[in-house]
Parts: sequence; C-alpha cells; structure tokens
Amino acid sequence: MLIAKITDSDFYGGEPQYVDDQTGYNIRGVLYDHNGNLALMKIENTEYYKLPGGRIEITETPEQAFIREINEQTGYNAEIIAYLGWIEEHKLKKKLCTVSHCFAARITDDKCDDDVLENAQKRLGFKLEWIESSKAMEMFTRFDSEQKDYQINFTVKRELLIMQKAETAIKEKDC
Repeated sequence: MLIAKITDSDFYGGEPQYVDDQTGYNIRGVLYDHNGNLALMKIENTEYYKLPGGRIEITETPEQAFIREINEQTGYNAEIIAYLGWIEEHKLKKKLCTVSHCFAARITDDKCDDDVLENAQKRLGFKLEWIESSKAMEMFTRFDSEQKDYQINFTVKRELLIMQKAETAIKEKDC
C-alpha cells in the first residue's frame, strides 16, 4: 500500500513531477524499545535525525533487509510487528526516484551489541538515541517546517510520514 509520493512540489510548489528512469529500493522504519521509545539515528554534526534503514541487497527480501539494517545500525536484534507500505521520493533535481518499504519493529531483548553499534557510528556518521515517540514526532514536525536543504527536506518528510503511519498501525493492533 502506497503511503505517499513525495516530490519537489511538496517543498517548492507547482505541479508534482515524477521520475521514472532511475529507481533505488530501500527500507526504513520505526524501531521501538520495550518502553515505547523510538530508535533515531542522529546525523553527525547536525541537529537532524533519521530512522534506521538502508538499501535492499539483491539476495534479500525487504523484511530481511530491514532486520539486517536494524542490527547493523543499532546493535539490537528485532522483530517486525507491521509492514506499513512504501513511500516514493521523486527527486527531480537528482533525477532519482527512491522507493522505501516501511516497517515497524521492536527489539527482541535489551542486549545491545556494543561493538556493532560503535562500528556503525564510526562508519555511518550517526549516533543512536532512544527518544519518546511524541517527542520524536514534535522534533520532526519542527524540522519539516524549518528545513531548507534539498535532501534533508525529503528525509524529514519521509521519516515523519513513517512515524505517523507506525503510530496508527500500533494503535490498530492494540485494539
């Protein structure tokens, strides 16, 4: 199920334009701890965050890729609790369309592999932080309203949509 198509028009106005020729496939999602906090990756030397995620390897399903990326980026093992759908990012300036399959997951235990986490932080340039869900939503809403950087515009909008979709999915599962 399509969550959204994000285009340059979301930030600069005008009619949406879609990119068909260059497509990359990724996974992204919300990782919850046992207290309902979200795992956010703080982008080094900025005030911005992103959700765990990355590329889908050719031999993987989106589900396998998401669990692998969570482990590689956070040091935690996790289980998927919901498939949320996908988001298309049509970046006209870059002539690139990125399709991100989106998930909600939770850690399976409180044991973090600190070596994996430390390696990921050095290699990828971000730091894991656990943030209460409503605070994370407030942060991303603020980022969305004040962001001017082309790439970060897309990232912030995508992450906010994923968090909103995850909150709805979790509430539906609890009912």
